[in-house]
Amino acid sequence: MQMKNIVLTGFMASGKSTVGAELAKITARPLIDTDILIEQEAGMSISDIFATYGEEYFRDLETVACMTAAEENGAIISTGGGAVLRKENIDALRKNGVIFNLEMNEELIAQRMDEAKGTRPLMSDELSDIIARFNSRKEFYAGCDYKIPVYDGKTPTELAAEILKLYTMKTQVLDKE
Repeated sequence: MQMKNIVLTGFMASGKSTVGAELAKITARPLIDTDILIEQEAGMSISDIFATYGEEYFRDLETVACMTAAEENGAIISTGGGAVLRKENIDALRKNGVIFNLEMNEELIAQRMDEAKGTRPLMSDELSDIIARFNSRKEFYAGCDYKIPVYDGKTPTELAAEILKLYTMKTQVLDKE
């Protein structure tokens, strides 16, 4: 029997990797982090990919990683913050997945910005630029199946439990169709 993937999207530093790890632990499902797939394929860090080849090249690698991850069955997939920018990424991930957006707000972005600077090249910009990027992506995040607010103080375990509850309800409805 085919099991749908649980796909996590969200802005940079929204907790996709952390919540994804928690979901993998709870469900004993494999965790696929598209950023890790990209780094393995390129043989360099995402920061180095951006610095050497630019964002468009990175987005091409990200599309390949999303297509690869989408072929899995019953996995937890943590995507990069910009994976939603390309329709083909979301279309591929949706074919066998339920897509959750870990929803940020501007206050949480400002709070997490400093800790994310070293690992996320686009978090090194000025706060106003980061907020503008966040706002420009809202329409893309709105296309996800569910929004899970991460700014209300829930722990990764609580967020994972909420996602699993919604996932179970959604897959039961899909099974009946």
